[in-house]
Amino acid sequence: MSEAARSWRFEPTMTSAREAASAGELGDWSQVFNRSEHGNLGIAEGLLRDDYVYMLSEVDLRDLHSPSGPESDFDFPYEPADWERNVAAMMRAFEKGWDAPPLFAHLPTYYVADGAHRREALLRLGRVSYSAVCWMTRPRIIGRGQPWYPRDGGRGQSVHTTAADLERRD
Repeated sequence: MSEAARSWRFEPTMTSAREAASAGELGDWSQVFNRSEHGNLGIAEGLLRDDYVYMLSEVDLRDLHSPSGPESDFDFPYEPADWERNVAAMMRAFEKGWDAPPLFAHLPTYYVADGAHRREALLRLGRVSYSAVCWMTRPRIIGRGQPWYPRDGGRGQSVHTTAADLERRD
């Protein structure tokens, strides 16, 4: 999407993510965020590999699976001192009103692709929920009253499959 066509102003903040979500452009916001100095290029590239559905949702931080932490058995371990320093800095920022960006969590796994330090800081501050950009592979239309969306040829009508329809297909 060209910057001129955007209906939201990019900033690495929750406010900006909410504006993009309201405009139906959370996928675009996610690309801009993850290609910025604040994001993760690996996530940005990975999100281009499939047709994903994006939503900005309040999630229970205790349900998220974090890949990063100070122990060696994490997927992406940090030196304990570095981990603690980063988490402490984020805690101070949250206490001062930081409009931190959302976490990024894959559905249905609840794997945190971005935001492990933010998650830990929020938990230590007593928060149990926070917003996350959640994404999952777009489900296939199964034909049981689901509308045909413009991306599906713009037919604009609902498809209702009955037992008789299924028998005619056989």
